[in-house]
Amino acid sequence: MDDINLVLSGVFDDIILGRGIKRAVHELSYKGRDYRQLFLRRLEANGFRERALRDVAVETGWRIPGFWLDGEGRAWFGHLFWEIFSENRKRKIWGSVKRNGKGDWQIILLGNSGQKVFLNPGLKQEVDIYHLTGI
Repeated sequence: MDDINLVLSGVFDDIILGRGIKRAVHELSYKGRDYRQLFLRRLEANGFRERALRDVAVETGWRIPGFWLDGEGRAWFGHLFWEIFSENRKRKIWGSVKRNGKGDWQIILLGNSGQKVFLNPGLKQEVDIYHLTGI
């Protein structure tokens, strides 16, 4: 492994695990070179597996961290969780931590879709379902 791959492996691990870096949207290229494959290897090494959202169970009140790769060389960090509207109305979504101008999740992927996201259920976190602003 050359020096840049070694350095970027450490940086990617920090991004993936949220160590001292705000996880949001991350470019997977550097100085014109694509490092997507290295990022994918680091996701795997850190327990993140590519899964269709519809195939992943998550309980209400919990969130599972994950990365969605947008096809344009960016990795978006977010969570798979249940968005609660009322006692009788909820939906499972993956929402990016990056927000739009209205304060909503910039990227929303429906939880019953075949859309694939790299998730690590072993790192799930409990959340207050009535105050999802920290997601």
